[in-house]
Amino acid sequence: MFAPRPFPAQPERVIAASLSVVVSSVFAVVMARRWAARRRPYQAVWAIGLAMFAVAAAAGVLARLGGATETEYRVFYLFGAIANVAWLALGTLHLLTPARVARVSTWAVALFTVAAAVAVFVSPVDMTKAVDTGRGFEAAPLPRIFAGIGSGLGSVILIGGALWSAWAFLKRGGQGRRALANVIIAAGVLVAAAGGTAAFTGASGIVEWTNFAGVSLIFIGFLLT
Repeated sequence: MFAPRPFPAQPERVIAASLSVVVSSVFAVVMARRWAARRRPYQAVWAIGLAMFAVAAAAGVLARLGGATETEYRVFYLFGAIANVAWLALGTLHLLTPARVARVSTWAVALFTVAAAVAVFVSPVDMTKAVDTGRGFEAAPLPRIFAGIGSGLGSVILIGGALWSAWAFLKRGGQGRRALANVIIAAGVLVAAAGGTAAFTGASGIVEWTNFAGVSLIFIGFLLT
């Protein structure tokens, strides 16, 4: 059941995934340290989302280095295709919406994550398709539905929140750098979402590079703020 199935030898994809691990891990640590110093809820939530991104990327690296297993694919799918974007979007809600909305959203995302984990770990995986196209849950609708909700709605919230913030900074005047930073964040989310969509439809060799580019752009935007 958990016997490894080798991926094609594509060292450039291992490099891209490894770079994603490094960038997202550093980003998560920076955000966690910000939370430890300032205790802002959105910082803690973003740290969780970025840690999930790092775990997903690490699972991808392990799969390509040692042969893919069902466990690695499930971890990659749960944290990479479903949960991480949902938690990053939750951080945006904590930052931009009233406290009551943020609290309700936190419970919703937590329950969503638990339900998604159950669906991902009980649904059958076709490892042949997972290796060839990344569509290991093609015969299992629930994980794909959760991925559509988590990544799709999460990306809309992240992009919308970043663009709204950019507009708000522009209207204030003298906040051009912070406005640009939020545009860069929105661009990073868009790049990562585009790669995820391509992988969801069966495209191969894209998602590792778009993940790396996306999280790097988001980190750059964050540093500029």
